[in-house]
Amino acid sequence: MSLNVLSHPTASSLFATASYGVGGEAQKVEDLLWQLAHHLASSSLGRMQQEAFRQLYEVLEECGRLNWDGYGAQPVSFETYEKAKRMITALPFGIPVPQISAEPDGEITFEWYVTPSRIFSISVGPNNELSYAGLFGASRTYGTEIFYDEIPQTVLSHIKRVVL
Repeated sequence: MSLNVLSHPTASSLFATASYGVGGEAQKVEDLLWQLAHHLASSSLGRMQQEAFRQLYEVLEECGRLNWDGYGAQPVSFETYEKAKRMITALPFGIPVPQISAEPDGEITFEWYVTPSRIFSISVGPNNELSYAGLFGASRTYGTEIFYDEIPQTVLSHIKRVVL
């Protein structure tokens, strides 16, 4: 049985195996395995998403007004908050919850920090652009990708590069 949970976010794919059993008992075992996988994935992913949504809401509450940092920062708009929520929903199963914060320009940042030389961040604004930057030892990357409810493969590969 092969589990590639980072590329298959659904519970049904966690126990996708070839079935060699025949008959009612084999079907019952397969059904129980599917139910267990669904429960585990829902519970784990649900907790991770809940934590990310909690952090995101705190950012909106703390940074949703002009000059929230005392240095003239732009407020995080509800539209930016909604885009960031969609970004959280699009994260595949198995990706750790990033640190979520606000930028002075009103964008929301997702950051996966492992060490000072192993870090990746994504800025989400009210438009459909994701600006990203990463440091992977001596290697660096940065760029912009379009986000339409699915994390671009380039961005996802950088996240995996940091967290795996």
